[in-house]
Amino acid sequence: MPAEENRAFDNLILLCIEHSYEIDETPDLFPADMLRQWKSAQIAEYDHLQRNWPISEDEATEVLVVSESFDALHAPSTVELVRRVEALRLAAERTRGVARSWARRWQQLREQVRSSFNMWDEDGNPVYAEPSEMEVRPIKEGIQSALTAALDEVGPAAEATRIELAAVRVTGTRVAPWCDAMDRAITELIDTASTWAGDSDPTSDTAFDNALEELGRSVTDLVRASRGEQVEVPEPPPVASEPEEVDPLAEHRKLLDEARPFHRVGHRPYDPELRERVAEATANAAAIPPTAHFLAIDLDTTAALAIAVAGNATEDDQLDLAERDRQRLPICSAVALLQEAGRRSDGQDAPAVAARQNLRRLWAETDWASTASWVGNDVNGQSMMWAFARATSDAEVRNRLAHALETAPQLLTSLVISCAGWAEQLDSQTWNLIGFDRNYREIPPWLPIEAVKTLAADILADQQGLDDTDILNALLRHTLGEAG
Repeated sequence: MPAEENRAFDNLILLCIEHSYEIDETPDLFPADMLRQWKSAQIAEYDHLQRNWPISEDEATEVLVVSESFDALHAPSTVELVRRVEALRLAAERTRGVARSWARRWQQLREQVRSSFNMWDEDGNPVYAEPSEMEVRPIKEGIQSALTAALDEVGPAAEATRIELAAVRVTGTRVAPWCDAMDRAITELIDTASTWAGDSDPTSDTAFDNALEELGRSVTDLVRASRGEQVEVPEPPPVASEPEEVDPLAEHRKLLDEARPFHRVGHRPYDPELRERVAEATANAAAIPPTAHFLAIDLDTTAALAIAVAGNATEDDQLDLAERDRQRLPICSAVALLQEAGRRSDGQDAPAVAARQNLRRLWAETDWASTASWVGNDVNGQSMMWAFARATSDAEVRNRLAHALETAPQLLTSLVISCAGWAEQLDSQTWNLIGFDRNYREIPPWLPIEAVKTLAADILADQQGLDDTDILNALLRHTLGEAG
């Protein structure tokens, strides 16, 4: 027989290796007709297996019901879940026993100390002594160590339980509420197993016992719900409400409202406590931009109200207040208070004169080449420098700031930011406030622009075509990170 006919489909039969060798080695025992019968039987069996089973719609429905039944889907996963829960419960109880044994030692120590010290109060009631901190510390450390060890053991057991819980959850959405309840019970058990809410009385450890009880109840309800039994649906956890928008300046506004009557009338008696609180509040007001939007609560208004509260203080008190205000920080707060005090009574009485003297003294005492002098003045620094210039002169301020930059060039950024002005950004359609902007619309006469330009050459790549105001604004944008 030619090789092609020998390998043709009609001459092939599917056999295992062992029998194929046997047929090839003993062909007389396996004649061709026998092999053809075997092949026909193989093909007939294959055709039979490939045909669909003839079942009715009722039989198909029955198959679906059985395949979705508890025994088919839920039983294996819930059985394993119950095992995991029991392992978790045993681990939690075993490790909790160590912490409770330490608590019993604590209780025994307390009883021992109490029984060895008898005293009574003036009404005849017993007064009990307590163990010293030195005696109690090892016990507290023992409890904490036991809690840490408990978490190391309970944590993995809880994780394994949650894995099986996830397997149960995917078997049907109808058990989701009970799965959620059990997940919360696991979380509660972990929390209570790793903390000790009681003191020396181990019987006060009720939160842990309640968590264990809830875990057992939740798994029982879940299994019953999986079987289709009537089980009360657990309540979902409370939905956290959206936090109310909090006005960060609410307390500041409230304080200023308390002080405003002193500004409206002149007969209210001096309130030292209120005056101190409002003066201290200037430190908070130092971070409020001096714009129209914040006019009622800004630094100048806060300082004015502080001075008004002390309007009827004695002259000695007002002189003392000027000394104390000079030492307040940030410096712009001290300046605002002294400047406002220097304006009272047309600036002619002794307290007003003393306030202006303290303002000049503050200017002279401050080391403007020190970084600390600029801290907290970045928002109201321009008004601070204007006050110093009025108290001394533009040239005095300009020269000292120039010297500070020569001594400490790294202060350029602090000076540029602190001395910049503020502008409100308004919506072009609604005129509502949408933000703020820092800029230099003009150069203050006390600003050492030449010293600034000298240092700017090392920062700005190209100053060609820029006037002094442009250079200041370019430095400001660079410092604030708005441009390279």
